[in-house]
Amino acid sequence: MENETRKSYLKKTPIFSGLSDEELGGVVPYVVRRKLKRNTVVFHENDPATAFYLVKTGRVKIYKVGPDNREQVLAILGDGQIFGDVPAFDGGPYPATAETMADSEIYLIRSEDFQELVRRYPGIAVKIIRVLGQRLRQSMELVRDLSFKQVPHRLAGLLVKLGSEYGREVGVAGGDMGETGAGAGGTLIDLPLSRQELADIVGTSRETVTRELKKMEREGLLEVDRRMITIIDLGQLKAWAR
Repeated sequence: MENETRKSYLKKTPIFSGLSDEELGGVVPYVVRRKLKRNTVVFHENDPATAFYLVKTGRVKIYKVGPDNREQVLAILGDGQIFGDVPAFDGGPYPATAETMADSEIYLIRSEDFQELVRRYPGIAVKIIRVLGQRLRQSMELVRDLSFKQVPHRLAGLLVKLGSEYGREVGVAGGDMGETGAGAGGTLIDLPLSRQELADIVGTSRETVTRELKKMEREGLLEVDRRMITIIDLGQLKAWAR
């Protein structure tokens, strides 16, 4: 039963989706399951790379730590996404730290086993190259934003991105919503993030993020309830992000 569960999951992931049931059956024996509590470090930057990972459930953040011990979050990964993949190819250490943001279940494939699977099923390598290309594009966009955009624009862009990736449509609870009106619909970002975590992603302080969120809320762009953020006016939020 456990093998069938793993096979069913792998079939839904971007890199294994093209394999037949028979081929997936050949992958399953290499898959190791791990259940991790929130705030568990999966690996540290510069650790020897021992495995390639997939997120089954939960959230994992990938980040680097600067000389001042401030985190710069590079990515937040959810169900079906992969990490620890670059060292699986070049044999180097992990280039960043990976840490769970919620109780998570992950699958890992040891590096030597993964290399064997790539040799056996070359299509996996092609799909991973696509993932790496997307990740490189995202990294270049992050560098651009940190270099040329002010904090309000970076924060608005992040919220637009999170809404696209983790958003679900909801009705906004009654109450004074300013000019948007009570009871309007919105997009709930289904990814609870603290002000500090948001600050780590956009490269600023927690106090600045708090101030900018309040400003966006006053303008009717958002509804903020502790760690939960609902986008009320997506069009205007996108305009702020430019």
